[in-house]
Amino acid sequence: MAAASEAAVAKQCEKLGYLVERLDRKSSKRARPDFLISDSAGCPQMLCEVKAILSAGYLPERHANVSMQDESLCDTGIFSTPIDLRDIDNCLASAVRKRAALVADEPTFSDLPLLVAFSFDFYADFLHCYPRTFDENVSGILTIEANIAQKKAIEQFSDEELERRVRARDESGLPPPSEDFVLVRNKAAARTVPEHFQLSCQTEGYDESL
Repeated sequence: MAAASEAAVAKQCEKLGYLVERLDRKSSKRARPDFLISDSAGCPQMLCEVKAILSAGYLPERHANVSMQDESLCDTGIFSTPIDLRDIDNCLASAVRKRAALVADEPTFSDLPLLVAFSFDFYADFLHCYPRTFDENVSGILTIEANIAQKKAIEQFSDEELERRVRARDESGLPPPSEDFVLVRNKAAARTVPEHFQLSCQTEGYDESL
């Protein structure tokens, strides 16, 4: 899953016209952020670390899933996952340590903003609850969301029109399937995400007031 997440982030950056260079290689003597993101002319713009978070209820790498039929897991009849932000904290801290090691070895990267791109399983996605002020060395958090334009278009339908389309399986007039970066900006960031990259990302769906 980690490798798939890295590939998805790299592909999305390339789709937006950026060049992606892997920094975290087997030959690296110390930990590195996963990628250096440069513009089309090869000028470095950002560092990017990719993180995947799985909940205890969904572990595809171990072929295990929570079963709603397991009475020992659900004594109350309600299955829930407590909100726990520590995994996000730990991932951001890891990314900051990798950036520090890189900058110590290669000071030319010191002015580049650091983005941390997350992929979550359904039961681990608490990013909507995460404060918008965090470690100043992380300029922003990225996720990839599918079909944002389609969802916005569907939200404009009346209940009657939506029901008609569902029954008829009518997708006419809807934007094509898509994937977009969603950017959560750090209000305390020491280095700002380049404006051209911000404009290529979506920001809706997250409460910027947190």
